[in-house]
Amino acid sequence: MTFHQFNALVSAQPRPVILLEGTREVPDDVLPKLTSFATWLATKYPHAIFRSGNAKGSDEAFAAGVTAVDPGRLELLLPVAGHRAKYNPTEYPVRSVGLDQLSKAAEGDAAWITRKASTQYESLMEKRDKVPRLRAKANYLICDTAKVTGIPEADFAKADFGIFYVNTADPMKGGTGHTIRVCQSLSVPVIFQDEWMGWM
Repeated sequence: MTFHQFNALVSAQPRPVILLEGTREVPDDVLPKLTSFATWLATKYPHAIFRSGNAKGSDEAFAAGVTAVDPGRLELLLPVAGHRAKYNPTEYPVRSVGLDQLSKAAEGDAAWITRKASTQYESLMEKRDKVPRLRAKANYLICDTAKVTGIPEADFAKADFGIFYVNTADPMKGGTGHTIRVCQSLSVPVIFQDEWMGWM
């Protein structure tokens, strides 16, 4: 996707929701580029909402850029309420919701989409309430799904775009890859750093 295509799509929507996501493994010299890009996005699109998961690496760097402009336009969807709370300072009016704060129906819907998008996790989704050690891993994946689908009961709208910093050797690895697959299954456009790093 070119910047002109992205700009046209974002500008045409009254309140676009843009995911800012990616791998935890980001070189130290690249982290400031993610923060600068998020600052640029939040400044250029004051009508947009940005969503992340508050994980170390890409999520944290992107979130820092958004909060530098307007923390009120950052949404965090967390595996449990308070996850990495010290990276979500209480003085920032950041909206966040934990998976443990949702109804069983909302969690179940996200788990079903998780299984459809990443079939390798079907067994994990089935056993998540039966085997305690699997629950935490399942929560991370369900949370990644919900970042894309949104959660109506928490007033989190469906995502409109996914902007990712990926591991170029294996972009579909782990939770990042799962989030990308959910985006693709729901026709949410995704772009990687080889595209967006040239936009500023």
